Amino acid sequence: MDATNRPISLLRLDAIKITNPRTRGKKSFQDIVDSIKSVGLKRPVTVTKSDVDEGAFTHDLVCGQGRIEAFRLLGQTEIPAFVIEATRAEALVKGLVENCARRYHTAYDLLRDIGRLKESGYSDADIAAKIGLSTEYVRGIARLLSQGEQRLLRAVDSGQIPLSVAVDISTADEPGIQAVLQLAYK
Repeated sequence: MDATNRPISLLRLDAIKITNPRTRGKKSFQDIVDSIKSVGLKRPVTVTKSDVDEGAFTHDLVCGQGRIEAFRLLGQTEIPAFVIEATRAEALVKGLVENCARRYHTAYDLLRDIGRLKESGYSDADIAAKIGLSTEYVRGIARLLSQGEQRLLRAVDSGQIPLSVAVDISTADEPGIQAVLQLAYK
């Protein structure tokens, strides 16, 4: 059953645990707040019932962190929510798919989420199919993550260099060649 055909529950904000927190710019967040303030919530958040007893938390957030934070800022104590059945891995995939579908998701969030899916055992091809990217792109990100290439990941995230160039730099044999290649793109 599609989430939009599910009944909507009204949940307390303090009962929802944000399991995969994201950062967003102040402007982006303010846009969410302004939209909710002027026209109301367009789409309920999506949660799963918590499978771990964590005190006050009865549900884990799948997607909708910005909406929850906006509701808190606007003084609300409850939020409409779709409650779905999903394993932690399935919830992560659903959250990642929504993150990729958002117009203003950050590259850092995408890199981090791909890393989490790899850690959960998904193949590059599985991840690519789920989020609508090429297998080569996912493979490149996975390679940079596995090699701990933080400087290159930051350069890709900031838009200084394309992912393909970052992968080429990381596979260069000599450290001197890596440095020259990276300087060429600054």
